[in-house]
Amino acid sequence: MSQTDYQCLICHRYHVEKWVCGSKVNDAINTNKYSDWIDTFTPLDHQHVWVGTTTYNRSHWFGSKSIGCGGIATIPRIFEQRSSLGELEAQKIAARFHGLIKGQLPQIDFNEMEELHIFTKTVVDDPKSLLDADPQG
Repeated sequence: MSQTDYQCLICHRYHVEKWVCGSKVNDAINTNKYSDWIDTFTPLDHQHVWVGTTTYNRSHWFGSKSIGCGGIATIPRIFEQRSSLGELEAQKIAARFHGLIKGQLPQIDFNEMEELHIFTKTVVDDPKSLLDADPQG
């Protein structure tokens, strides 16, 4: 069995693909509290930007197992700041993050993710600075 999970950087939905004996047995896109929040101010027909988050393989029933993880936690960190920033300000920061992602399309080089990590760190450490630097006021 193998499973690969993808996370959309825009809406934070998860796309799960599961394979057993070479056949795909599951291919689903799942919502969560973060995607439910994003849906309140982002078009539902947005272009998904999928990044792999977790992969694990079991080659034999009692054989070795490999597990990997990853993903970008920016949307959950913005979601957590809503109580201190306010809803509209949190939405502005999410929109700014979306702009950062869309500005790198059609091809995001995930080997060069320093800018995304800096943005996420700023959301946690000093989110109001992202509002101060908002070019739209």
